[in-house]
Amino acid sequence: MFYIAKFSQQSSDQLHSIIIKKVVGEITYVSAIGYGGGGVFEEFCGKFYWDEAEEGLVGLFSIFHDPDEWENKSFELDIIDEPFELISENDKGIINQMTEEIWNKYLKYDEQSDIRYIRQEFLEKMEGDLLFSKDWDPDVVDLISNNFWGLSLTFDW
Repeated sequence: MFYIAKFSQQSSDQLHSIIIKKVVGEITYVSAIGYGGGGVFEEFCGKFYWDEAEEGLVGLFSIFHDPDEWENKSFELDIIDEPFELISENDKGIINQMTEEIWNKYLKYDEQSDIRYIRQEFLEKMEGDLLFSKDWDPDVVDLISNNFWGLSLTFDW
């Protein structure tokens, strides 16, 4: 599942935000890159799941779209720990797939200008400034966008 937003200039092919969401069993993985404001892009990567014992949504996340360790642990709306624990091999494999999808399928990056561009085949499909997959569902993304990441894009929940 993906969600892509461009800057609102009609001729712009510059990325505003991209979110990739992947559900594996009971776990939802999210990887995002997006405009944070002030000319700065922010990143986010997380793993979220329902904890039956605690009866709530638990998350492990970092402020990078391709982290080596989880920096924060959350329960519902609160950060409850800063574990700085290494990401398991299984989780790292899923995150690497998501990162490769972002950069090899959806985006191009110009190092000289530090600009992230949306690939032409996706620009052509955009309606206005947005494009999202038919199966896009902002569940979980709503919660984290309003509470944990630094992107200027948020979703209502």
